[in-house]
Amino acid sequence: MRKGPRDAPSEYLDRLRTVLAVLYESARVQAVLTRSSPAVVVLAGVQPAALLLLALPHGAPRSDASTRVLISVLVTCLWGGLVWMAGGIIRRDIVQGTMSRSVVGVRDPRLVLIGKCAGAVTFTCCVLAVVGTAVSLLLGVRPRVADPGLLLVGLVAVVCSAISMGTLLSCVFVLTRHGVHMGNALLYPVYILGGTLIPGELLPAWLRWVALLVPLRWAKEYMVAAALGSPTGAALWATAALTAVHLLAGLMLFRKVVDRARARGTLEFT
Repeated sequence: MRKGPRDAPSEYLDRLRTVLAVLYESARVQAVLTRSSPAVVVLAGVQPAALLLLALPHGAPRSDASTRVLISVLVTCLWGGLVWMAGGIIRRDIVQGTMSRSVVGVRDPRLVLIGKCAGAVTFTCCVLAVVGTAVSLLLGVRPRVADPGLLLVGLVAVVCSAISMGTLLSCVFVLTRHGVHMGNALLYPVYILGGTLIPGELLPAWLRWVALLVPLRWAKEYMVAAALGSPTGAALWATAALTAVHLLAGLMLFRKVVDRARARGTLEFT
């Protein structure tokens, strides 16, 4: 029996519900796993607390500087959590023997990967928000929020850009034998050159181009501008463009991971 035009919207809705269900369940499972990881305590708890205690201006409870420092530190620490929480998802799945089930399952494994990255990023962001709020209250710092709606848009941009980068990193780390060493190599150079913590103006001119390729840098700039009441559309568009590029690159590499596993058997699936 052929489906009529009226059946098409219902079919699309069923597919959308299926996609959202896969993303949600994958994110939920990964959030539980992230919660039990000791790395999240260090990277999303101890590290941002220490940096905020050192960097937040004292005696200026609602200054522009305190707002910028708070957002910059939290976004920078998100990168650290991203490398170890989302970047190691595929490698951990291979070690635990669950990667093969994702590949041969009835659901698109790309959705599973994106959902897992979303779960790791969302949980890490929640921990960072709690730590940032606690330290701000402890120091008597109240960040400015000129437009909560635009600030929420910036937060969504941060989360989406982190998910796309996590998808890409997870594939890169498993396609090389030196994934752990690559994670260590990427961590602090982005801290220094990525433009999230150290302003690009303080870096040598020939190194400033690095920050232009980091979507978290643009998302941070938009969040800071939105909090201070002067949002810039250019930063948001740059975040969206780089997020799309990173996600597309991650999905292309993921196909390479799966093809290598199926055709060559170079990954130790169990």
